[in-house]
Amino acid sequence: MRPISATLNREGWIQLKSGRNQSCLLTHKKGKKWFVAGTSDGVIHVYNYDNRIQKLRSFRAASDCFITSMAVNPTRSYVLSSAYHDIKLWDWSKGWECTKSFVQEHTDTVSQVAFNPMDTNILCFR
Repeated sequence: MRPISATLNREGWIQLKSGRNQSCLLTHKKGKKWFVAGTSDGVIHVYNYDNRIQKLRSFRAASDCFITSMAVNPTRSYVLSSAYHDIKLWDWSKGWECTKSFVQEHTDTVSQVAFNPMDTNILCFR
């Protein structure tokens, strides 16, 4: 079993990462009863955890590569995902529609995405 790291940010989200594939889970503490998990096959799974964990839906976020990072916007209905050179913005209020896709123009893999805590309309990546 690979080690798992957990981070709690100021907005009350918990991010769990494990191993080289960096499977990510994010959980909302402010009234939302769901979390998302990005997997090594490029799929994002949405789960409800009201009384028990129940899968609500799954969708392909990347083809032929794993999800390297995810971030949740604390003020809007957005989740960012990164996979290889791509960053995608998902809107859960629109049925998890991909509303924007950013393709990197460099050879490095995007390893982390985040929303700027001072202005959540700005996204950051490395």
